[in-house]
Amino acid sequence: MNWKPYEPHSIERIQLVYKLAERCNLNCSYCYYYNMGDETALHRPALASLECTTQLAQWLAAGCKALAIPKVLISFHGGEPMLMHATEFAKACDIFVRTISPVAEVSFAIQTNGTLLTDGWLEALKGYRVAVGVSIDGNRLAHDRFRLDHKGRSSFLKTEQAIKRLVDLSSTTPQLQPSTISVLNHEVDYKEIYSYLRELGVKSLHFLLPDRNADKASEQVDQEAAALGLGMLDIFEAWLTEDDPDINIRFINETLGHFQLDEVSQCFPQRRKSNQILVARTDGTIAIDDSLIPALDWYETVSEFPVSDYSLQDVLKDPIFTLLEDEKNHLPDDCNACHWAQMCRGGDLENRYSKLRGFNNKSVYCNTYKALYSGICDFLVANGYPSAEIEKRFGVQ
Repeated sequence: MNWKPYEPHSIERIQLVYKLAERCNLNCSYCYYYNMGDETALHRPALASLECTTQLAQWLAAGCKALAIPKVLISFHGGEPMLMHATEFAKACDIFVRTISPVAEVSFAIQTNGTLLTDGWLEALKGYRVAVGVSIDGNRLAHDRFRLDHKGRSSFLKTEQAIKRLVDLSSTTPQLQPSTISVLNHEVDYKEIYSYLRELGVKSLHFLLPDRNADKASEQVDQEAAALGLGMLDIFEAWLTEDDPDINIRFINETLGHFQLDEVSQCFPQRRKSNQILVARTDGTIAIDDSLIPALDWYETVSEFPVSDYSLQDVLKDPIFTLLEDEKNHLPDDCNACHWAQMCRGGDLENRYSKLRGFNNKSVYCNTYKALYSGICDFLVANGYPSAEIEKRFGVQ
């Protein structure tokens, strides 16, 4: 079906990634936002003003009403959003609630490095029921490989302290139970990392592949990618061994869905999109999902939209949105004969991009997916899953 994002009832939820602060107190070497060659953030205001927030909230409310979008998720991001004072953050949340809630359900999330968490921030997060994600790469050895401040100093202890504090408070305020995001590293023992994060009391864990595009492909990168897949398999096995249904790991949930014996296949694309991501910046402009920055040569050509000049409907009429949807829902040529294509769907777009072929490349992490999926198949079959079902679904024995 031909999805048209600018028509009413085409989107279930707008996720607005609000770049509340376009500076950061850390200088993580792998950061896509500051260390991938795009320096535009440094030319925008460091912090979003309340005037910018008010204009953005009014823009969203009008757009949701016009397009019959029932849900809005405001994801506060950066940079480091806690560079803003907690009282200003609370005022921003209040503006969104008062302006958007008459036309759509509003919820909040924040992604932070945790180093600036204060009592004031805890009160603001609690008061507006903000879901908290904390970026931590594991124990101190893993974390300090990349997540240092601008003077090369460790951020580990402050981040760890923030997670412990949030976990402790969640016993009486459940919405403060933090999730974590960790960037994968092929040199790390992930059974050890899993144990460390669980000992902190974290129940929702998300592991990200490092930001690379297909132009970075090489024999060494292929070897590292395979090692990452084995690391993810270690996480899977540690999760199974613990056997706690309350522990949520995104890549495991997504992968195991393909093995459910009563699974019903879905067609791509879907007529109504469950979640449409937009990015809002401190200068009052709207952009597409900036996780695509690793495809920088392409990303730099994409339009940005001042909310003062464009409605939400105007923004969604830009061909970029249907183009991205088409790219996501069509496999690269190199993937058509792959056993695992229905599971990885070609991988994330930024990992498929090259200057020569655009997004029509297998993922630079192809070997990651192969190692992970084949390992999970072996593990499931060894524990009683019908091998005939594996062959039926994926053509492998």
